[in-house]
Amino acid sequence: MKDHDANRHPGPWRVMSVDSETAGILVAVGFLAMGLVSIPVARWFVVGCLALGGAVAVLLRFTSRKFIRLIGRLTVGTLIILAAYALWPGGHIPRRPHTVSSNALYILPNNAQPGSFGTGYWLECWFDQHENVDRCKLSDKNGNGVFEDVFVTCGSQATIPQSELVIQPETGQRWIHSHDVRVVNVPVPYVRYGQILFPRSLYAEATQQGQCYGD
Repeated sequence: MKDHDANRHPGPWRVMSVDSETAGILVAVGFLAMGLVSIPVARWFVVGCLALGGAVAVLLRFTSRKFIRLIGRLTVGTLIILAAYALWPGGHIPRRPHTVSSNALYILPNNAQPGSFGTGYWLECWFDQHENVDRCKLSDKNGNGVFEDVFVTCGSQATIPQSELVIQPETGQRWIHSHDVRVVNVPVPYVRYGQILFPRSLYAEATQQGQCYGD
């Protein structure tokens, strides 16, 4: 008769049983992973790993062998929790604030570091029927408005209908800035049919910077 117990899975706790050398390797791998993703929270992750490593070293020095496996399991679990906490906010778009419409697109600055999704902006555009103009608003990740203006097409400075004011994924590749330090950098919206919009108040700067050519 076949012995089924011989092929039984050892179980999660036996798999996670590590010695001090393996725990050290896991900590080193954590350092390398955080260095590769280059996210701002990496510094605190490294500090936490150093503190945890020091605590584990002291416990291993003064603890009997029967507790070493338990310490190894706790170390692995702690590293997993720290890595999940560090990596999750670095690679996901923040929750859409209630002050931002469902048509808004989350855009990262052109100088943002890889994985720093928390430093982006929400951009939304709509057609103002009362003034017969296209307007776009830039808000921070929390939904607080930082810039709003009438936007016009490049060249003709025309107004386009609401059906064409669909922000495309290319938006964020180009930014327009003003010599006025009070004005933040503004992403150049790419909309349907290859059209590009510029803030009316910054249209002269866009022309001077060669981003848009007048008629």
